[in-house]
Amino acid sequence: MAAGIGHWNLVKVTSVAPPGAELTDGPLSIEPGTLVPAVLASVTSDSPGQTISSCIGIGFSAEGHGMIMEHSGPGTTQEMEEIVQRMVGEAMDHRGLRTDRLAVRSVTHTVQRVGSCVAAVVLWWR
Repeated sequence: MAAGIGHWNLVKVTSVAPPGAELTDGPLSIEPGTLVPAVLASVTSDSPGQTISSCIGIGFSAEGHGMIMEHSGPGTTQEMEEIVQRMVGEAMDHRGLRTDRLAVRSVTHTVQRVGSCVAAVVLWWR
C-alpha cells in the first residue's frame, strides 16, 4: 500500500520497457482491480537489525526500447543501486542499445521483527 500499488492486480512481467516509455514518479490514475503489468523487486526478512533493500532501474534509449532490471536482498540502497546500474548497462549493451538516460529507485528497511521492501515499475499506457 505504501508503494501506491496495492489496489491493482499486479501481473509480474520481465524487463523490457517499450519504445517511447516515459518515467512518471507520481500517482497513476488506474481503476482499482485492474490487471496491471509490473516489474517487481521484493525482499522479506525475519532477522532483527538486518538492513534489506529493493531496487529498480530503467535504461532508456532514443534508439528503441529500454531495459528494466531489479535486485533486492540484504544490504543498503547504495549496494543495490550499484548492482542494478551494472545490470541495466549489461542488458542494454547485450542488445546493442545506447543508454541515453538511467533512472534508479530504491527503498530500504531495518527489520525489527519481520519486514519487507518492494520496488516496482508499473507499465501503463494512456
